[in-house]
Parts: sequence; C-alpha cells; structure tokens
Amino acid sequence: MATNPIDSCWRCKKNWAKNRKILVKCVLGFGHKTSGGSNGDYYLVTDNSDDDVLNPKPGTLRHAVIQKRPLWIIFARSMHIKLSQELIVQSHKTIDGCGADVHISYGCGITLQFVQNVIIHNIHIHHIFPSSGGLIRDSEDHFGFRTVGDGDGISIFGSSNIWLDHISMSESQDGLIDAIQGSTAITISNCHFTHHNDVMLFGASDAYSKD
Repeated sequence: MATNPIDSCWRCKKNWAKNRKILVKCVLGFGHKTSGGSNGDYYLVTDNSDDDVLNPKPGTLRHAVIQKRPLWIIFARSMHIKLSQELIVQSHKTIDGCGADVHISYGCGITLQFVQNVIIHNIHIHHIFPSSGGLIRDSEDHFGFRTVGDGDGISIFGSSNIWLDHISMSESQDGLIDAIQGSTAITISNCHFTHHNDVMLFGASDAYSKD
C-alpha cells in the first residue's frame, strides 16, 4: 500500500513495468517539471563493467548516460556497478532501477554538471570513493580532463530540473548529495540515508550569490 502521493501515483499500478514512463507524472516539489528521458527510447543496460571511460562499451551504464539524446535507462537484471571514474550524465536522462536490485558501489559516484532534466530512481549508492581524475568521456563527441573528485554519492553542479527518488545511500567519502553552484528545481523524495554524517549540502559558498 502506498503511503505518500508520489508512490500512490505509480507504485500501485499493476502494469507499471509496461508503462514505466508514467513515473514522470508523479514528481512533486521544486523539480515538478522534470521529465527525464521520457521523450526518448529505452536503453537496456546489460553489462555492469566500467573498464573504459574514454570509449565506453555499448550496454554499459556509462555508454547510456553519455548519449546526447533523451533516454530512459533500465537494467536487464540486478547488478553491482563499480565505477572506475565519476559517471558524468548528460541531460534528458532517466536512470530507472525498478524491477532490479541495482547498486553503484565501491567505486566513484554520479556527477550532474551543467545539465538539466535528469531522474535517478530506485537504485542503491554506497561506499563511494574519490575519483582519481584524468581523461573521461562526458558525451558522445567530447572527452576532457577531470580533476580528482571529492567522493560524493551524487554531485549536482550548476544543474536544474533534477528528481532523485527512492535512492538508498550510505557511506560516501564526502557528501551523499551535493547541490551547488546555483543548482535549482530539485526534488529529493522517498530516499533512505544511513551511516553518514555529511548527508546533503545545498549551496557551497556564501560568496556565490546563486547559492
């Protein structure tokens, strides 16, 4: 039985697996305009490896999130994904772990930097360590040098229209969720945070007016 308006909107639907994108009608709060990858195709993640951050293998989560077109990303089975570097997500994406037990763990975290319209839903993120930096592909047609990361579970930097829902998070090296550099229109709902002190950071500097 659903106990809140978001869950009652989708979770009790018997055919949710055939109509996953109904989820976008359920977002409330500051991120209520977020639609993620609902205007795009489904992308099925079949491979939990993350061996090549410059030329990600098709079927991996990293290959999915760097695509420039809208995508609704789902998982072929339950899996643990150990990210070798931060996972840089392009705009107009949904990462939807419903129907599988998906863990991003014992590696690097997720970065939303200068993007918009991203949904992350129903995954576990835990035991996140700082990224070592280096050359990382952030889109189909671009890669660049990244500095050493802080070890955040999810880093939201200069981004808007973000919805984080039903995410279980614990034990990141730095914060579980950082939302900084003027990030706005964000809803964080139905999430579970444990075994951590610095859970959420909203705005990082008094000197930056947009924070």
